[in-house]
Amino acid sequence: MNKLILKRIQSLFIASIFLSLFISSCGDESNNNSSQSILFTSGGRTSEVLVVISDNLWKSALGDSIRASLLNVPDWSARLEPEYIVSQIPYKTFGSTYQKQRNILFIKKEDLSKPKVELKNNRYAKPQTVIVIKANDMESLTNSFVKFKDQIKSAFHKNELKRINNAYKGLEEKKLGDQLNKKFGFSIVLPKGFYMAMNRADFVWLRRQTKDIEEGIFIYTIPYSDTASFNMSNIIKLRNSITKQFIPGPIDNSYMKVSDIFPPYSKQLDFKGHYAVQLRSLWDVKGYPMGGPFLSYTFVDNFASRLITIDGYIKAPKKEKRDLMLHVEAILESFEYAEIPSDTLKK
Repeated sequence: MNKLILKRIQSLFIASIFLSLFISSCGDESNNNSSQSILFTSGGRTSEVLVVISDNLWKSALGDSIRASLLNVPDWSARLEPEYIVSQIPYKTFGSTYQKQRNILFIKKEDLSKPKVELKNNRYAKPQTVIVIKANDMESLTNSFVKFKDQIKSAFHKNELKRINNAYKGLEEKKLGDQLNKKFGFSIVLPKGFYMAMNRADFVWLRRQTKDIEEGIFIYTIPYSDTASFNMSNIIKLRNSITKQFIPGPIDNSYMKVSDIFPPYSKQLDFKGHYAVQLRSLWDVKGYPMGGPFLSYTFVDNFASRLITIDGYIKAPKKEKRDLMLHVEAILESFEYAEIPSDTLKK
């Protein structure tokens, strides 16, 4: 593999280790909680975070920092939708009902020699992520939150995707997964309602449509040449060439393309053990007023020396987009290579 790609993979690997170690305690709390042998199913609205904090601290600079972070509108969002829905309660209200919330941020003053930040999975319910921050003064609490706010949001985000993935596994269109496995050597979990809208040599288009919402998934592969394939401009150029060829618009000579008006956002990350580029932006239709958000991952299959892109979009006029995109992202995150039979490996 190219040395540049190898170096980037190594840096991503180091970053992932740091992410897993940013907390002083991590794991499945249910295994250590003998008083609760049975965990309830967690609840709460999609993208909701319950903040358990005293009213005084919530009205302070600490509360301002929490709200500014969790209620932030991402740069790639085309609508003024915050990343999370935030609810707040004081400690005395945190009873059994609230303990079933899926994402909980617990912040409290305690007489400690140094601040303590913990992540507790499945503490009271499942799936659940509980972040606990404790320190002996407001300044230390605020500094701890600000220091780890990105990792905290990432932990909540992963928990949302996990919940959606679990739900989709019980609603899977297994025939579609089998078709993808046979065609590409990998699959994704597609829930009921999806169908194969187009199937070409190195391209498939999967759709699920209702009266008001369309969810779509593209998968396409090309031979891998060099690291220039990961430049955002080249990823966009390739996507536009694919959609121009295969995704027509509602009128003659119209087709889906990446928006020229809305700025695209990309980042390098580890995707299923592969160096990848994630791209977020808006799609629109050339010559027709239609559009929506999309998300894609582009990475290399070294075994077959091919560049793989999996891409998900939604069309939902006048509807909120944040949670719908979470559903599409969960589908992409279910990517999995087909298992190679052991007897094949022996040959």
